[in-house]
Amino acid sequence: MSQKLILVDKSDNFMGYTSLDEAHLGQGKHHRAFVTIIIDPQNNIILQRRKHRIFNGLWDLTAISHSHSINGKDENYQQASDRALKKEMGIDHVPIEKVGGFNYQSFDGKYAENEYCAILIGYYNGKLRVNSREIYRTKRIKFEKFIKDIKKNPQIYTPWAQVAAKSLKTKLINYFKEDLDGFLKIFEPYSRKYFREKVKKLSTFPPLIRKFYEDLYDFTLGGKRLRAFLVYLGYKTAGGKNLKKILPVSLAVEVIHSFLLIHDDIIDKSDLRRGKLTIHKRYEKFTNYHYGQSQAIIIGDIACIEAIKLITSSSFNDKLKRLCLEKLINVILETAYGEALDVYYAQAEKRIKVSLKDVWQITDLKTARYSFVGPLTIGVTLATSKMINFENLREFGHLVGQAFQLQDDILGVFGNEKLMGKSNLSDLREGKNSLLIFKTLELANIRQKQNFLKLWGKKDTNFSDLQKVKKIIMDTGAFDWCCEEKLRLINLAQSKITTITSDSKLRTVYKQLSDFVVNRES
Repeated sequence: MSQKLILVDKSDNFMGYTSLDEAHLGQGKHHRAFVTIIIDPQNNIILQRRKHRIFNGLWDLTAISHSHSINGKDENYQQASDRALKKEMGIDHVPIEKVGGFNYQSFDGKYAENEYCAILIGYYNGKLRVNSREIYRTKRIKFEKFIKDIKKNPQIYTPWAQVAAKSLKTKLINYFKEDLDGFLKIFEPYSRKYFREKVKKLSTFPPLIRKFYEDLYDFTLGGKRLRAFLVYLGYKTAGGKNLKKILPVSLAVEVIHSFLLIHDDIIDKSDLRRGKLTIHKRYEKFTNYHYGQSQAIIIGDIACIEAIKLITSSSFNDKLKRLCLEKLINVILETAYGEALDVYYAQAEKRIKVSLKDVWQITDLKTARYSFVGPLTIGVTLATSKMINFENLREFGHLVGQAFQLQDDILGVFGNEKLMGKSNLSDLREGKNSLLIFKTLELANIRQKQNFLKLWGKKDTNFSDLQKVKKIIMDTGAFDWCCEEKLRLINLAQSKITTITSDSKLRTVYKQLSDFVVNRES
């Protein structure tokens, strides 16, 4: 196999070819190289301590190499990065983005590095299979900590890592968190003011009605506001500029979320939501169980009607409001269908007969459409300044929504109760037929299945039973299947991002959003 390095000028323009040795002896010949920086969802970057004849033992970025010309064909940066990541870290294809480049020259004994070095960034959340012939060890480090350490201890890092770090300081920003925080800074005061004004306008009504709105507002607090933000993100992606104009619609979607959760808590017989009593449990204290359920159903209905009023009273034109309402109504209907199927398949005699297709359908209807596809497409609908690929945006939403539900399934059994704000026993006692449970039953042997079904759906299960259930889920491989499946879905979703928007910052927001979805702890 014929393999050469590519000579370039200081602007990365092609100048010819050279051998590996010629490129690195004496003063070196100026050739094309790159560093790939892999970032995980926690905003860690992966570093390696290199095992190499040049700058041996120094800390370096995730993967480092040159673009090769192999048998007369020049690699592009994506191909070169994939090759280096596979060779050094055992990582398969990771989409990368070039965020900069620099020229430098450094010497180590008789060897020289004389390169144009491209800076490539990719996002990855899988396992590493480190090549011990290339690397002494690896570590994950918070980006901010890395920047501080390389400034304090430059001697332990390669020369090119030091140069790259100066550029990276302005590149590796959590744009999703930045955008979400900026949105919430305006959304939260708007939401608070809206509910306060509703309570004031109801001064002529009995205190019970005002309490409904106070409890509805309190119920919304503590949520991630993800759906409200996604309305804004879709609006922004399609060119919408007026954040204040979209606020009523964002709040409407958030209030619909509360409406659905209030009713879902009744169906699931849940006592806690976000670390507080569910609405039906709050009102049950005043009289009895039936009273609590009845008032909670009414509060949920009020929330649904208020959401519709928020949209009809927004400042968008009548045509856009009508389109928005059509989408919202379809989302509510599809969620109701998903909820009905979820209840149906939770019946004891149906749990074993349900198919994987059935469970995926519930996930799509009950989670993906209302949590991701709906909010994003509603936002896009209200921004008329830019056409975007609706089909790929929907597909992104479906894939991320399915991954979101898989993470929910895992957290429902294995999550931290304090962070979740609800008991791990609720799904166990209700006998929810989630993807995690379907795969457990599918992969279990006869004895495991028998033991599992004795506990799953049992109304008086305790934490000792929960530990037994966890062990069966782990032993069957169902937990690993869910983890691998959610990563597959997110990788597919992220492959759609470049077709949704050409804005590099927005692309990063979508990447970081999808990574957040599968790594959240609540």
